[in-house]
Amino acid sequence: MSLLDRPNLLSFLILGFVVLVAGGYGIVTYTQRPDLTHFYVDPDYGFAFDFSRPDRIVDLPKNLQEISGLAPWYQDNEVVAVQDEDGELFVINTLNGKVTKSFKFGKDRDYEGIERIQDSLYVLERDGDIHQLVYREGVAEFDADKMETSFGYRNDTEGIGYDFRKHQLLIVPKEQELNPLNADDSRRGVYSYDLSANALDPAPAYFIDEFEVGDAVYKTPKRYHLKPSGVAVDPITGDIYVIASVGKILVVINRESEIKHIELLQEDIFTQPEGITFDAQGNLFISSEGRGGKAKLATFKRQEPAE
Repeated sequence: MSLLDRPNLLSFLILGFVVLVAGGYGIVTYTQRPDLTHFYVDPDYGFAFDFSRPDRIVDLPKNLQEISGLAPWYQDNEVVAVQDEDGELFVINTLNGKVTKSFKFGKDRDYEGIERIQDSLYVLERDGDIHQLVYREGVAEFDADKMETSFGYRNDTEGIGYDFRKHQLLIVPKEQELNPLNADDSRRGVYSYDLSANALDPAPAYFIDEFEVGDAVYKTPKRYHLKPSGVAVDPITGDIYVIASVGKILVVINRESEIKHIELLQEDIFTQPEGITFDAQGNLFISSEGRGGKAKLATFKRQEPAE
């Protein structure tokens, strides 16, 4: 008698195999992820947030399940977001996760990031194109101007932020660097787009060294692979915050690309972290796609006075 003639036994064997594979994967994942989640790389650096206790976590509505970028809005306790399918922007109340308004700005494309500078909104497409619009209250649909860059789909640009010190947009690619033949493949670049010259610098303005991350996390010369998905500049210190959905990590660097602090993000909260921004007071917000569940928005209140 073959196994095909004994369906109960066959089902039991298949179930056992699935459990064995899943268990093996879980063991590998567990052994690779360090016990610690907070890494004070520079002991003199005052990291201003308590990631073990987010001040607030709210669920987002279904139409934001694939939220992919955040930027500060005009009012306190509000951010503006984009999701990676529709040419539509959403203003979110950070206290309850509800959408207070939405408006269209372009065709449905793969949008991955957003930034606001006064009344100008900059929406980043996966291929590196930047769509700019000027917001006006009461308008339901805007015409956006497209600014093309040297990036392409091979780079998979996922994060955009504003460097207020240099009046530049910062962009992080998730995949290939802009000039991979000239780049160290263990360094993840942060690129600058000069808003005055309307030009992208082909060389990274800043970088994250994966071996330096691994040395801090594993306490041994080992590479920590990460793929950036969001970038923001701290309005109080000017430091650069980069999150990665692949690697589940937040890395803080200074203007010399020195790593100041590292947080391994809680996987039960940040299933796929892609949006990061600050408000004017220096409070931090991080969003995560739902990946089969509800998307979330986490608030981290600053623990030091804004001077």
